[in-house]
Amino acid sequence: MTTVGDIKIIDFKCFSESDGSLVPLEFNKEIPFDAKRVFYVYGVSDKKKRGEHAHYTTKQVLVCLNGACEVLCKDGKAERKIILDSPSQGILIPEMIWDEQIYASPETILLVFSSTKYNRDDYIEGWQHYKRLRIKSEDNKNR
Repeated sequence: MTTVGDIKIIDFKCFSESDGSLVPLEFNKEIPFDAKRVFYVYGVSDKKKRGEHAHYTTKQVLVCLNGACEVLCKDGKAERKIILDSPSQGILIPEMIWDEQIYASPETILLVFSSTKYNRDDYIEGWQHYKRLRIKSEDNKNR
């Protein structure tokens, strides 16, 4: 079972020159899977929380393209807080990790690469439900 210890910070190569910066991202390289879906979130009110769910099978890489976003990840036993504030850095959140994002301002833009296509049945919503699933999984593992 994945834990917050499986979350990885990814430092992307950034090529900066006087006319701007370029961050190349390749699937199965900098993005450690073949992305099936890409989306971004923006215009979120100051300090508004988003996410608040986990996925059964989906892995995600989050990149803050503008502004700053605090990402809180939990596994039912431990938690890890990461600040994303550079477009040359991302975080890999594996499946079965609860995550929440707090947006610093409406100018914050969060880009997400997803390992799966959208599937409503892959979402685990409700913190208490998530914790029950983790406990049940741990119990089954210990049998």
